[in-house]
Amino acid sequence: MFPQVAQLQIKTNKDQDLPKMGKSFLFDFEKGEFVIKDGRLVETIGKDALKIWIEKVLRTEKYRYKVYERKDKNEYGVIIEDLIIGNNFPKTFVEAELRREITQALTKHPMIRSISQWEIKRKLPDITISFKVNLIDGERLTQEVMW
Repeated sequence: MFPQVAQLQIKTNKDQDLPKMGKSFLFDFEKGEFVIKDGRLVETIGKDALKIWIEKVLRTEKYRYKVYERKDKNEYGVIIEDLIIGNNFPKTFVEAELRREITQALTKHPMIRSISQWEIKRKLPDITISFKVNLIDGERLTQEVMW
């Protein structure tokens, strides 16, 4: 008597197979060494591992270390020092290039959708950059780095 209504299945982000974050090891960037507890490296997983990865990418100058060389020229790291050390480029150029370089490097990670809410502060000789890392699951991380 009643018409049959088709059952629709709608997939949401929660239904999607998200890439696995993997694990990493906690690194103290101020001391320049891995964190060790009870004689073992401290493991990090999920978003904590992603934060370590982001920090490491931002602190690795592209093309400097042979270990990161790739035949496809898709090297790991960023070109920052050439922009801010020993050059007198216009401020707007430097800021645009920093945004481009960081976005290009970080969005290679399968969990990162985009970068937003940039804030660049220059207090010579230092530069501090902060931004939001927008993940594919809808969460956001705040990142700040100083050179």
